[in-house]
Amino acid sequence: MTYSGTITYGGVTLQVPSLTPKRNQKTIKQVIGKTLTEVNIIGLSAQQWTLQINGLIVSDIDTTRDALEALDDSQPHAYVDGKHDGQFFIVPNSLTFQDSGERGGMSYTYSVTLVEQ
Repeated sequence: MTYSGTITYGGVTLQVPSLTPKRNQKTIKQVIGKTLTEVNIIGLSAQQWTLQINGLIVSDIDTTRDALEALDDSQPHAYVDGKHDGQFFIVPNSLTFQDSGERGGMSYTYSVTLVEQ
């Protein structure tokens, strides 16, 4: 299975018109309170995925938005797109919604960055 424009993150199914994956050096992650910190380890050769996602919520918009915002909790959640499956954190302060009166409550566009555990 490969990426098809639909992902599941933390049990929430999302439409994703744009996903940019990037491989970088794996970090050690630590949660202090509700803050996720990443520590680079010199000499560590393992890699992790960082995913930049631009999405569109078009059905059950308020319920889906609330569910996505609840996943911004500094905890890893299951991510499935068929190619980059794993446990991912939402990078702190990266979840943003482009609220606009032009959409009239019909949809929400958002962006978020996820980092592999």
